[in-house]
Amino acid sequence: MITGPGGHTLNIWGEKMNPPPGVLRTTGMLMTCAWCLDAEMGQRFAEKYPEVRMVADPRDMIGQIDGVYIDDINAISLYPLLARPFLEAGIPTFVNRPFATSMAKGWEMVETADRHGTALLTASTWEFSESVGDLRAKAADLPDIKGYVAHNSMSDYYSHGLHGVWYIHSILRDEIAKGRGRLRAAAYHTPNWRVPGGMIAYEHESPTRPYYGALHMSSGADGNAYMRIFGDHRGDAEGRIPARAGYFMYNAWNALQLGIQEMFETGQSPETGEQLLEKLMMFLLPFYSALERGGAMVQREELGDWELPPPSAVLMEDGQPTDSAFASPYTQAQLAEAAQMLGG
Repeated sequence: MITGPGGHTLNIWGEKMNPPPGVLRTTGMLMTCAWCLDAEMGQRFAEKYPEVRMVADPRDMIGQIDGVYIDDINAISLYPLLARPFLEAGIPTFVNRPFATSMAKGWEMVETADRHGTALLTASTWEFSESVGDLRAKAADLPDIKGYVAHNSMSDYYSHGLHGVWYIHSILRDEIAKGRGRLRAAAYHTPNWRVPGGMIAYEHESPTRPYYGALHMSSGADGNAYMRIFGDHRGDAEGRIPARAGYFMYNAWNALQLGIQEMFETGQSPETGEQLLEKLMMFLLPFYSALERGGAMVQREELGDWELPPPSAVLMEDGQPTDSAFASPYTQAQLAEAAQMLGG
């Protein structure tokens, strides 16, 4: 386990693997070793989970674990360095969202995993929901896809807007493989990506003509996520992740953890490297549109070697975003020291 102040392994994920008294275990996984770049956070983690051995170097976990979570969004710029030793050792690796700050860094992890035959996954909790499986099957039945509209409940785009983006990708994943859905361009129309509101326009390839989708970045709508795919006169395909689901923790959060556990046990990822990179592109390209191009429609080829900064003061404005990912940013000196330790 690589944990950090902006991640989920201290609380919502960790408590399902190493449950404190009164908390139900809902996964077969068990945390045994952990490393944290932030000393204070590492101390908090050790106090909450005294049965977990804290290590001085993440590479000390190799040979002691069956799989690894990399869950420190504040260190996202270091994810390729953090993942590399585990991927090279053949240890199935889950990298928490949003996976990478550039396409080059995402490709580096995918290439390392492919070269060593190691399972690699990054995912949103939305992707393992029943809604995705249902809509994916319905999309396969549509003779034609003419476009779609979707919405996602979010706080800010960096930490939670991504859920809606990867919800769409997961639903269209099989259609992309068939040649009707690969991303061509995107525009993010928003006065402020740090708060709810705004809309992403996507342009997708298809055999006959491009089709377009709209992802509304709402908050408090009827559903944590929603999508309607426009078909022909025979009907559309529609689905949602309910806002008031009776067993939300099991149907979303725990579903993802069980998917990760399956990868750890089988050594097989549910997604290919190409799919991981496509959904990374669907996240980064709108951000590039908003941050660098004033919300204009940009082609995927224009993204180039652009890199998104990690959560830090350079991205904040008027105290926003308020998500925990931005509450404890690392300094450049801390990131540089960690990179040097990891051989970067």
